[in-house]
Amino acid sequence: MLTEEWYELEGWTQDICGIISIFTNLFLMYLILTKSPVALGSYKWLMMFTTCFELAYALVNLIAGSSVRTFGSAWIVFQKSRYCHEITLFLIVVYCACFGFSLAIIACHFVYRYGAVELDFRKKYLIGYKQLLLYVFPFFISIIWGIICWVYCGETPQRTDYLRNKMMDNYHLKIEDVGYVSSYYWPVDENGQVYPDFDSFFGTSLMWVIVGISVGSVLYFGIGCYTWISKKLESMSSQSDAIKSLQKQLFNALVVQSAIPFILMYVPIGMAFVFPMLNIELNLKYPFISLTVAIYPAIDPLPSILIIASYRKACIDMIRSLKCWGDKGKVTANNTRVDSIVMFTIDA
Repeated sequence: MLTEEWYELEGWTQDICGIISIFTNLFLMYLILTKSPVALGSYKWLMMFTTCFELAYALVNLIAGSSVRTFGSAWIVFQKSRYCHEITLFLIVVYCACFGFSLAIIACHFVYRYGAVELDFRKKYLIGYKQLLLYVFPFFISIIWGIICWVYCGETPQRTDYLRNKMMDNYHLKIEDVGYVSSYYWPVDENGQVYPDFDSFFGTSLMWVIVGISVGSVLYFGIGCYTWISKKLESMSSQSDAIKSLQKQLFNALVVQSAIPFILMYVPIGMAFVFPMLNIELNLKYPFISLTVAIYPAIDPLPSILIIASYRKACIDMIRSLKCWGDKGKVTANNTRVDSIVMFTIDA
């Protein structure tokens, strides 16, 4: 498959996954508002906050879905200009900022879940207005990520010259017809000597710091939460079996929800950073990074829907209701046909 055809496939995938994501997140939003157990407490609102973000991210994918590609010692996130060039650049930065938001919101979930079982931590850091930090922090990180992309990964004559032939050879696109953010780690000077580009390395280093904070928080609080749930919670007689079961359900859903972006977003994006930094040509025949990033918001609500018992039961009840309604329709139709036959026979 030609890269140009793959680019079209990416566009279709982003549109389809964006539509699916809207439906799955709206459905999860309905379940959170109407089917959440009382024991869920204020965590319900953090789940709602995350669902609203993923709904917004789905809309961003539909409007500003971009392609991610590596060329030698450079990576590029680009979009064919459908608006004026400045608006296209802004939409790409928003698209990238959503990635930073997702890094932060996952870490916030693990912080909250740890506080739900470790009471001393909760009293010290998550009581009252302090809990608002869980909602503010993702916005802060996304803004920082967007600024990094705008300032250190923006368009430059040097990057444009390097990418010009790459875009034409692979996508039949003029570089002037696309908006992009990019890092070009090892440019060549006038004497043919390779040298490190400060902006590219510094900007990416800041991104790695954010990724490290997110991954470190997930590991630290995730392990701490698992320790409490698997050991201490079982011995606490003050906690009801229902609350213990809910804690396990929430943690299992959180683990699966963390595995999804790790596989679909962090690993692919990490590859897009690491290989160009090492000046290694990734040379993927089918660049899959944009596809995995598009799939993420479409399937991320599923662990919560399928693992949390009250949500799963609501889904099963809805499916049974639809099935019964369908069966009832068939029975009614059959009865109508029988009655018609009987009436026809009597009339005859």
